[in-house]
Amino acid sequence: MIRVFVIGTGNLGLHLCKALEQNTLNTQKQTVKLVGYYNRTGKKEPHLSSKLYTDLHTIPECDILFIATPDDTIKNVSRMLSSHATIAHTSGSVSMNVLKKHSNYGVFYMPQSFSKQRDVNFNEIPICLEYNNDESKEILETVASTLSRSVNYLNSDQRKYLHVAAVYTNNFVNHCYAKAEEIMNKYDIPSDLLNALRQETYLKTIDQPAKDLQTGPAKRGDKETVETHLKLLAEKDHKMYLAITESIKKMYEEL
Repeated sequence: MIRVFVIGTGNLGLHLCKALEQNTLNTQKQTVKLVGYYNRTGKKEPHLSSKLYTDLHTIPECDILFIATPDDTIKNVSRMLSSHATIAHTSGSVSMNVLKKHSNYGVFYMPQSFSKQRDVNFNEIPICLEYNNDESKEILETVASTLSRSVNYLNSDQRKYLHVAAVYTNNFVNHCYAKAEEIMNKYDIPSDLLNALRQETYLKTIDQPAKDLQTGPAKRGDKETVETHLKLLAEKDHKMYLAITESIKKMYEEL
């Protein structure tokens, strides 16, 4: 049985802990078990039954230790660890080499958006691995394949580019949704009027290249509509609208 410890119970860390505990409950033959977790608040997570540790120097014996903390803290957390376990961080943009003081180390990255208010199905989430040796590879593979049916192998450069792509796919798109909601709310337009459009936009991009699906005034060079929209928008939103419009125009001018 592989014993797992998780440092950090933010959005990602909490979901990882919950998935590990749920796997233990659902599997008759235990291959992976969460033996504890640490967070800086010292407060026990109500959704977790595993033991909370409040001192990194008292971490129990484990086989793999995940650092699920903010990117700018990973290196410092790593330096504080004296465990002989495989050490892995969960960041999309931090190099694996920040963990090189340890004998066995790697990366366990999931291109997914996590929030504490919403459960996710880990079985559907791709897990991207990187490792420094065969021992690290074996333990990372075992944990990943226990939680997900999609296990992938990326080097640090590939993972960083995936993270950039994920920001475009999730963070930027969500921000555009938020800007749309601002407009709808300001002018008392029912927010659900865009639900069908959101769904259709998403479903089409699953099966076809997004570049082939672009529509709208920017692609067709409709300057009159663009100018009308700018008059309707607050001045603070002009820069964003024009930047996206120009990006779309350039993409199709190159074809």
